[in-house]
Amino acid sequence: MSLYAQNNVFYKIEFKEDQSVEILNTSVNNDNTLSITTDKANFNSFITGKPIYKFEKAFPLFTTPRLQRVYLIEVPVSYNITSFTQRTDVEQLVPYEEEVPILLSNIEPNDYIENLQEDRPNPSLDLIKAPLAWSITTGDPNIYIGIIDGDFWTGHEELQGKVITNLDDENPNSNSNTAFNYLKHGTQVSAVAAGNTDNGLGMAAIGYNTSIVTADDFGSVNRVKEISLIPGVKVINCSWIRRCSFDTYEDIAYQEILDSGVLVVAGAGNGPNGGSCGGGHGYAYPASYDAVISVTGVGNRYDIGENNPLINPQGDWDFGIVKSWYDCHYYNPDNIPVGSLTHNDKVNVSAPGLFVQLSSIESPSIPLTEKYEYGIGTSMAAPFVSGLAALVFAANPNLTAVEVKDIIESTTDDIYHIPQNRNVDPNLDLHGKLGTGRINAFRAVKKAKCSEVASPEKDWAMQNSRYDMFIEPDIYTDEVFWQSEDIWVRNTNDGQLIQTHQNPEFDPSEPNYAYVEVTNNSCWETQENEFTTVTLYWAKASTSLSWPNNWDGSTTIPNPNGGAPIELGGVVGTMQIPSLKIGQSKILEFPWLIPNPEDYIDINPNPWHFCLLARITSHDDPMAIAETDAITLNVKNNNNLAWKNTTIVDLRTMVDATVGGVIAIANNTDVAKSYILELRPKADELGKPLHEEAEITVTLDANLLAAWQGGGSLSQDLSLQFLVNKKTVDGSLAQLQNIQLAPGEITTAYISFNFLTQELTDKKKFVYEVVQRDAVTNEIIGGETYIVRKDERPIFTANAGADKEIEKNENVTLQASVIDENATYNWYDPQGTLIYTGTDFTLSPDITKKYKLEIISDIDGLKDYDEVEVVVNPYKIESISPNPVSNVATIAYDAELANSAYLRVVNTNTGNEYNYILDINETEYVIDTTLFTIGSYVVALICNGEFQTSKILVKQ
Repeated sequence: MSLYAQNNVFYKIEFKEDQSVEILNTSVNNDNTLSITTDKANFNSFITGKPIYKFEKAFPLFTTPRLQRVYLIEVPVSYNITSFTQRTDVEQLVPYEEEVPILLSNIEPNDYIENLQEDRPNPSLDLIKAPLAWSITTGDPNIYIGIIDGDFWTGHEELQGKVITNLDDENPNSNSNTAFNYLKHGTQVSAVAAGNTDNGLGMAAIGYNTSIVTADDFGSVNRVKEISLIPGVKVINCSWIRRCSFDTYEDIAYQEILDSGVLVVAGAGNGPNGGSCGGGHGYAYPASYDAVISVTGVGNRYDIGENNPLINPQGDWDFGIVKSWYDCHYYNPDNIPVGSLTHNDKVNVSAPGLFVQLSSIESPSIPLTEKYEYGIGTSMAAPFVSGLAALVFAANPNLTAVEVKDIIESTTDDIYHIPQNRNVDPNLDLHGKLGTGRINAFRAVKKAKCSEVASPEKDWAMQNSRYDMFIEPDIYTDEVFWQSEDIWVRNTNDGQLIQTHQNPEFDPSEPNYAYVEVTNNSCWETQENEFTTVTLYWAKASTSLSWPNNWDGSTTIPNPNGGAPIELGGVVGTMQIPSLKIGQSKILEFPWLIPNPEDYIDINPNPWHFCLLARITSHDDPMAIAETDAITLNVKNNNNLAWKNTTIVDLRTMVDATVGGVIAIANNTDVAKSYILELRPKADELGKPLHEEAEITVTLDANLLAAWQGGGSLSQDLSLQFLVNKKTVDGSLAQLQNIQLAPGEITTAYISFNFLTQELTDKKKFVYEVVQRDAVTNEIIGGETYIVRKDERPIFTANAGADKEIEKNENVTLQASVIDENATYNWYDPQGTLIYTGTDFTLSPDITKKYKLEIISDIDGLKDYDEVEVVVNPYKIESISPNPVSNVATIAYDAELANSAYLRVVNTNTGNEYNYILDINETEYVIDTTLFTIGSYVVALICNGEFQTSKILVKQ
């Protein structure tokens, strides 16, 4: 790999026959050019002093004489290369463009997302690293998987066009339960192994470009042999049991099938509840024959210790107690041995077999509907291995069945380090009973491909995202390069088992633990050495981070208590990469004493988490493209780097949840610049967008507010909320625009999320991105991702009471109905100004107003609003004096806001009426009552032609 490839060009130089050179020595000069010594003195003199950055054989592994005479040379763009063509020993010189690998598919098919509520990828395929395997091959339609099962519905959307040959007539019209179950079973097995994928329907399959041959004859070795003779069949799947005892003749027969070039894969059995052999640990056949790959199952859905949120209240054995913990063999680890899959020393490998997504057929009657469900059993674990075997054959068609079997068994991931897979049953030691481990599709396919074409380069790698296929530059991760799943933090040292990222928690003496997963992406087994290491760096969460200053401790802030400056970044630690086989990954553990959050409270008092950067350094694997201060480009261009800027907003615990996190928005250059702060949901996220289900608030610190106002207070899809420094997101692409930052200036914002009771859906997970862009070039500088999780919870409704009507200058008490949990009650005036916090308060409005009640749960920030209107009559009769009256009465009134006003005085007995026009600028009017008869009178105030209020006058 060249450090200067972006400024240089490449050529291939072919030397003439019998005039080729052999390199004796090369060394790197201070300017990164090469000093080269060959076995030809004349050529040595010619090449000395020339700006050459690479000179090596173009085809070092090939033996063809002509290819041995071809060299690859790298020189600057400006260098005149013609002097090489003028040499008598050079046959020809041709330009050469470095090849960019073209993948066979989009890697993650459009039916790869399994759980719409959580936007979660298919967990079974994710566990075995299927997308990385697909970057090498998605299968070959000329390679067939023979599937022998009960029956098949080839018209199912997962099988249409996939079945090349169906040796038996399907019978979907049968109302027999047995026939229906056979039909369903065969269809499901086929869909897991090689069903239609990337078609926008249903589910993805492991070997999805592979073709299928089907036959319905459970348990017949003759049928297996018949299928094996069909040209193109390389794998046969047997998700069934023939017998519980060894048969010498069948053993010989299956060995012959293997020797003929066809690999047989079979389910090991389903334990006591599945009616298999030996109560869950006996031998079942054909799986236990040495020539067959015997497959048992493991979980694939949830962190160890996490309960299945879909638990069936009835406690059904198949789903009610399922945990399906990652790589755990038992489906109920809390109640062993109730329910298990078969485990014994004849098992070759494990594969996802607990709570696996399956195609389904709703009813044995016609029409058949196309649905999806979940299932348990080695019947469904086996086709994962069969589909993988087809991928291995496609990666290297020259492999024998024996070699494919060995590759699959030798490239599994260890699962015996998991406590639930060790001595969990006092009567059984599981070690060695789950095969060599759980299949790893990437490792298997990578090893197969390397056995055909092996690059000589070493390549340790980490993924930027689940879309990253280790290519340099990363062409599949879309813009957001700070969401690596190869970096995570745990509050305790359980990260080898649980890879769910947590926010670091401060403890002055106990560390958190950061984890980095590194993969050997080369075709060579790598050895641990002191020159190949991973260094993990931390920085306070920010949308603008430069290399190396923000990560190596160079960026600091003054200590408010005096003493040493407070670092905004630093080194967590450095570790050597252990020995790794081809395609193998290892997890490195870094103890990490978290910086004290009190050190940063003067910058922003809200929770402020961390960004992490992992960096591989190796003499054998330098950066593909030289690093600059632009961290986004560095990470995109080099698989030696992985970056994680993630804040977790976990509202599932219902215990003092944190509803947001701080980010820094900075200018790391030495010139004043303008920026855009962009807030948006993850691209193509499914379900209701977060800004429609939750109130997303951006709270600007004083410096950021000033920087934004200095640029004209420009925004998009953001509205003012209560205070000038708070904004709420109104759309799917919200922006604070033209933020003017001085050189080196650091500002902060607090991004918070309050779900609204009236907008809640059953969606469980949201991914929300905050991105900083250069306002001139629109280039992404960096960003922060918020993972927001919630579960169902009891909801509440805000109730501010009925509307009120009062006279001018009259007091009124507003009172909120108290909800059934600790909460904050806020009252806002019509301008959005917070005027009171508490359940009830008294006020005296001068005009009619609507007041807003906001109730926020103290537990998880859930929020609801209600409004109450206080109607204030602005016109009133203040008093009548004297009353009773004999001669003259003074009427005190308020009609200042009216256009016209008069008094109407009506005798309650006779109905006689007297009207007096009022001056709205005056406050009193004197009435002569000497002509009034004795009795009661209603004195009414009429303003703008409408009755307002009245009082009783008594004439005596």
